[in-house]
Amino acid sequence: MSLECKGCGAVYKGSVSPYSRFVTCPYCGSVIVVPTTIGHEITTRQGFSIEEFKTFLASRGISTFDTVSGVLRLGNQEVTVYEDGTVSGPKSLKLRVEKWLHQFMSQK
Repeated sequence: MSLECKGCGAVYKGSVSPYSRFVTCPYCGSVIVVPTTIGHEITTRQGFSIEEFKTFLASRGISTFDTVSGVLRLGNQEVTVYEDGTVSGPKSLKLRVEKWLHQFMSQK
């Protein structure tokens, strides 16, 4: 899927979380709405809430998630969970957190 900025016309080439409703243009700072296509109909995605994700993790017994920084620590590893639902960090923990994100978003 190609996303084009309405502000400057640049094509967005960054990563897009499956739970993102928008991304920011790196050139002009404009908001680019991320559509999702169902058949021929375009709808906007249901958004990711970092606060609700913290509650989901707490229900699983995980209390080491800081919503302000987005840092989730498990043992000696940590990943960062961003407001748009993307995750960065070591691959082993990143894959586990992405699985939890998928489970969390499936319940919404």
